[in-house]
Amino acid sequence: MDTPDFSNILGQETIKKIYEDGLSNPTKEVGKTATDLVKAARLFTAPIQLLAAYQDRLEKYLNQVREAVPEERQIESPASIAGPVLEKLKYIEDENYLKDLYLNLLKKAIDREKINEAHPAFVSIIEQLSPDEALIIKVVAEQRIYYKAKFFTIIEVGDTSKEDIVENLFPLEQLTFPQHFNMYILHLIYLNLIDTPIFQQTEPDESHEQKPVINSRYIRLTEFGVLFHKACIV
Repeated sequence: MDTPDFSNILGQETIKKIYEDGLSNPTKEVGKTATDLVKAARLFTAPIQLLAAYQDRLEKYLNQVREAVPEERQIESPASIAGPVLEKLKYIEDENYLKDLYLNLLKKAIDREKINEAHPAFVSIIEQLSPDEALIIKVVAEQRIYYKAKFFTIIEVGDTSKEDIVENLFPLEQLTFPQHFNMYILHLIYLNLIDTPIFQQTEPDESHEQKPVINSRYIRLTEFGVLFHKACIV
């Protein structure tokens, strides 16, 4: 990867002086600052490179979307969907799974028969998802997932703590960060994509002491989640 050119902000003469032998101490400090700046810039070149190549990628994406919808069903996409999606695609790598969600949404948005599935809110939903969370939605849509969670309750005041999962039938090995499963579930509930109803619960202790209660839950898509899955993931 080429070293970023800072001559436009530091000036050609400054760049030359920085790397000349026999620099004075103050100038060496300037040189260190410039070197640090170059090192730091290298950590953030990916977005710049993606932006520079965006036109070529955009053409590829749009052709991919157009070819997926029969010509006789193609309509103009609502600007409220196409505009934000194209903006998001600027900084999405080809290998990023969320790219497929955006393109799937675009396919629905230009399809006369499926435009009813393309909700404008889905653009911002995709933006908030991690690839692991998108995978959870896909798995849950295909099979019912059960898990057990333990929490402590104080009967007198009805207070509960955060649940800790003690048994989980989700295929965690498919996740990149399985240790975040519980956080993913809470986030997907917040986005109204899933809910986790209790189908079995241990009887709470009637004493006024903290006792563990085990909830057996299953994960299911909400009505909104079903539509999101249909529009963006299928």
